[in-house]
Amino acid sequence: MTDREMGVDVALGKWRRGELSEIDVYRLTGLRSAAQLADAHIEMIENDRLSKEDMSMTPEEREAEDILAQAYDSYGDILREDPERLPDIVKAITENRRRLASQAAAIFNARRKGRSGNENVIAFPR
Repeated sequence: MTDREMGVDVALGKWRRGELSEIDVYRLTGLRSAAQLADAHIEMIENDRLSKEDMSMTPEEREAEDILAQAYDSYGDILREDPERLPDIVKAITENRRRLASQAAAIFNARRKGRSGNENVIAFPR
């Protein structure tokens, strides 16, 4: 945003308080129509709702949501053909994350003790 631009939420707030005209709102937000302004406002409200929802999630809930997103991002084609494979894919992703976290912890702890940390890590060919 340049110094002449303004966020939709700020511009609408000032417009509601009578500090800006409708034309100023369009000029400062860079939007050209009431429909664009409404869409931007709805998107802003939805983003705020999602942000508040995300902040109220427990770490376990956040991780479960992240695992589901990873499952659909990585295996969406498979899941569209066979949705019943979702539990197996989630289990595989969860186990892989645990394995990687365990390896990372082992490396961290070994480095704290002065070793390279790679002694117990399985190297996979590239």
